[in-house]
Amino acid sequence: MTEKHWVPVWHQAVTRSLMSGKVYGRNKTAAFTFRAPVSGTKIRLTFRNLYGSGPYEIGTVRVYAGNHSCIVTRENRQSFRILPGEKAVSDACDLEVRRGDAVEIRIFHPGIIAENNMIEENAQMFSGDRTIREKGEKSQKPLLEKIIGAYGGVPSLELAEVLSEQPARVIAAFGDSITALSRWTKPLAERLDEAYPGEYVLLNSGISGNCLLYEPDGFFGPVFGEKGTSRFERDVLDLPDLHAVILGLGVNDVSYYTAETADVINTENYRRAVTEMTERLHSRGVRVIAQTISPRLGVARTMEKYTQEMEELRLELNRWIRTAGIFDYVFDAEEVVRDEHKDGLYYAEGLHQGNHLHPNAEGGKKLAYAYDLARLTGISDSKE
Repeated sequence: MTEKHWVPVWHQAVTRSLMSGKVYGRNKTAAFTFRAPVSGTKIRLTFRNLYGSGPYEIGTVRVYAGNHSCIVTRENRQSFRILPGEKAVSDACDLEVRRGDAVEIRIFHPGIIAENNMIEENAQMFSGDRTIREKGEKSQKPLLEKIIGAYGGVPSLELAEVLSEQPARVIAAFGDSITALSRWTKPLAERLDEAYPGEYVLLNSGISGNCLLYEPDGFFGPVFGEKGTSRFERDVLDLPDLHAVILGLGVNDVSYYTAETADVINTENYRRAVTEMTERLHSRGVRVIAQTISPRLGVARTMEKYTQEMEELRLELNRWIRTAGIFDYVFDAEEVVRDEHKDGLYYAEGLHQGNHLHPNAEGGKKLAYAYDLARLTGISDSKE
């Protein structure tokens, strides 16, 4: 009998929902679609109640793949609760999933959910229980999301796994909005799938606004997540079948660097934190890929100015990343997207989404296609 494995196929790092979930309100269905990196016969989901003050009510959960669907239960119950602080794994749901299928997950939340993330551009929100597809259905987008240009949120869900005959190795992208927006992670996942079908799964552990060393205050502060050093174990080390990690935090730390924050945000603390993470990963046999910090000059800021001191810190951190000698692979993101005519300090026009910070679709593809897959996976090391 062929041994089967639970393979992670989708993941997000949960963070606090804006205004503790009040933006989304009650009686909503969240829906999103992703591409299956492996084939399998069953699916199961993991939910979190990390920030809620009370139980989360999960009404109905339905998963679609191809022309089939199944209702996800927990302890054989279609509706269930997730207690505060609980990590809840569903029952296994019979569903034939083929590699390359568009898998859609729909989750009906009768009550308010205090956490979610925004990593899926196709995520939608419907009023009421809309876990059964309908022709001509119209989704909603909260006004605040429209104003700030954010993706739709996916509340409460942390992980999706498929029961497969083919084990796969997990590569986790640990970053901020440059990662969370999925502009480079999705085309990179497609490249991995084409080169090594079903062998690797790239999971997104990015949170928009996230820092490695600092947790900002203010209206959006809670949404930006716990600092990277605090969430590293939950969002990276706890992932199953972990093979490699792409470290991509730092651009937001740089933007908060002032005389008041210098005792927290500085080169020494950054080196120490990244070195410790690298050592912990290496002790488990996990590869570490470090991304240099991409340009930030030119970013329109309404509350504060991006200072020369901030830029000098970014350049200093990049020099250390390139020369530290502790990583399995250094991916020079700055080199890929920089404007060659401005000393590399600015994002190249046509590669950012208009704000000189986040890659657009073209910029994301350029980053993804600049990756050396053999060095990312470690295959080149095994052949030396």
